[in-house]
Amino acid sequence: MKHSGSGKILRISLALLLPLGLTLLVSCETGGTFARQGGGFGNAPDQEVGATLERDLKLSQGERIFRKNNLEHLAIGRNRIEIQQLMGPPDGRSLDGGNGYLWDYRRPIYDEASDTVYAWSLVSFKFLKGLCAYVNVRLEHPPVQLTEGEPALEPGQ
Repeated sequence: MKHSGSGKILRISLALLLPLGLTLLVSCETGGTFARQGGGFGNAPDQEVGATLERDLKLSQGERIFRKNNLEHLAIGRNRIEIQQLMGPPDGRSLDGGNGYLWDYRRPIYDEASDTVYAWSLVSFKFLKGLCAYVNVRLEHPPVQLTEGEPALEPGQ
């Protein structure tokens, strides 16, 4: 009778360890990646898109491309220090009509739905009580004047 109790414990522990071991083995061998090179909170989806962007939009070397969905979902609840570390100093700051304030940025944004990068998107973060409460992303391409260069004005005009 003494041995029947320890055998039961051994069978139960094997029954628990076997599925756990198989799960770890399968999950470690899968080829899928959670984040791509340069991945993280808001970087470009993969190297192919980055290469296309460099060619098509002539982005500067150090400029990051943010995913629209990542910004809209992952920035909520972050404080302004975290947002500033991610996005840099804001291009514009203003008080909201209520008790919050807004930070505005012009950044290149990758929109997964249209599979397009909008190089001059307006990203607005609304902060309430020190935390990001709302993110608004307005997808825009740069105006023609910025992409082609403005013609020089002649004297007297």
